[in-house]
Amino acid sequence: MNKKVTFIAPYDDLMAYGIRILSSSLRKEGFSTEIIFTPYILKQTDAHSITSLADAIKEMTHDSFFVGISFFSCHFNAVKALTEAIRNKIRAPIMWGGKHISARPEDAAGFADIVCIGEAEIAIKNLLNAMAKNDNYYDLNGFWFFKDGNFKKNQLAPIIEDLDSLPYPDYSLEGHYLWDGKTMHKMTKELLQEHLKIAGTVVYQTLSSRGCPYSCTYCSTFKALYSDSGYLRFRTAENVIGELKEMKFRFPRMQAITFCDDNFFALKEDQLEKYAALYRNEIGLPFRCLAHAHDVNKKKLEILVDAGMNELQIGIQTGSEKTRKLYKRGPSTDKVLDAVGLIHQFKGRLMPFYDFIIDNPFEEEEDLIETLHMIQKFPRPYRLNVFSLIFLPGTELQKKAQEKGLIIDLTRQFESRKKSYINFLFYLYCRPIPRWVMGILVSKPMLKTMKHKFIVNFLYFTRDSIKRLLKGKAEVWAPE
Repeated sequence: MNKKVTFIAPYDDLMAYGIRILSSSLRKEGFSTEIIFTPYILKQTDAHSITSLADAIKEMTHDSFFVGISFFSCHFNAVKALTEAIRNKIRAPIMWGGKHISARPEDAAGFADIVCIGEAEIAIKNLLNAMAKNDNYYDLNGFWFFKDGNFKKNQLAPIIEDLDSLPYPDYSLEGHYLWDGKTMHKMTKELLQEHLKIAGTVVYQTLSSRGCPYSCTYCSTFKALYSDSGYLRFRTAENVIGELKEMKFRFPRMQAITFCDDNFFALKEDQLEKYAALYRNEIGLPFRCLAHAHDVNKKKLEILVDAGMNELQIGIQTGSEKTRKLYKRGPSTDKVLDAVGLIHQFKGRLMPFYDFIIDNPFEEEEDLIETLHMIQKFPRPYRLNVFSLIFLPGTELQKKAQEKGLIIDLTRQFESRKKSYINFLFYLYCRPIPRWVMGILVSKPMLKTMKHKFIVNFLYFTRDSIKRLLKGKAEVWAPE
């Protein structure tokens, strides 16, 4: 029997770590895999673009016996439209997987034939081996099967206990394609490296662990599915460095590494020392990782900065005690300021990125002012990432919003963006504006005066005008 499997990756970058590992795992089982990357699908959701992509997929999957699509909540409508467009063009069953559909598998009704829930490596190998042998597979764990208008709901498949047992992600380029919105391209090393660039730097992204020690109410993970298992797991330092060595050899233009773990600082100091020694000797590139302020200490910072860490991203989210309780997220403002102070000791060697959440309908103006006053105490330089709160399906906060009547359509992520003077101040904090100026802007008289609707509209109009002007200049001076 033909053993060709096609995966579709709609993510806006080409990391697609889970799909790449699935591809490597299935190739070890004797399957032939191809991956179609569609990073522009959210920008090109009109019927013509979706139809063109569906036609291209039809040509590529005519000899595939299985098609899988993994996606986040933001991709739901685009994936739904694409699935509707291809399901009558191909004979292969279509499977959906990923965080959104694991939280809400019923959303696949009428679209996908199969839903993969939770981690997929074990489950999909079992499924495809059974399909290849024409064995009955409807009782396999890890899946819901949609048939005759109903779902057959099976239990979860077990998690991977030993992450080192997984192969490295598939960056072979063999069977890899890129849809640019109009044309399907065979993936080349040059094309891939161009799409791996972040701010002009070729960055390789990886994961050294799965899971997080924390359970924030806004965060969408598989952790709740495996509440009776040890979901937080780590790869060994040797395994991770082995992957990085292989990718560095494969892509000699690689300039930096990003560890995308939820909290790289969850590792203990002796574990980080082992990583640092191997990394310095074998890789030697600057790297970035994510951390929780609670786990930041001077020793860990020294170990990682000496190994090459030049950027550190910290999810702080709020300076309000009330909102921290809502998010079930610490630490206190004092602990955050202590961590920020420690990071500042590495000024010139380490650039911190601090994440904050706004547009939370459960917050009052006073909560946001508390957050601004905390940020006002941060020593520069730093960079701020400001995100609108999104109620992701399956999260505790999404359920709370649903109970309060804030969410009607449960098939999509929900967010509420708004224009306000306080939100505009968060935008200004993302710019290198002197602290004394920001001190005036966050003072009580200014907060009271500047909240007038006319003033707020003028501020946003000015900001958007500057953005358009700068974009126009960039286009004019862009080389042909």
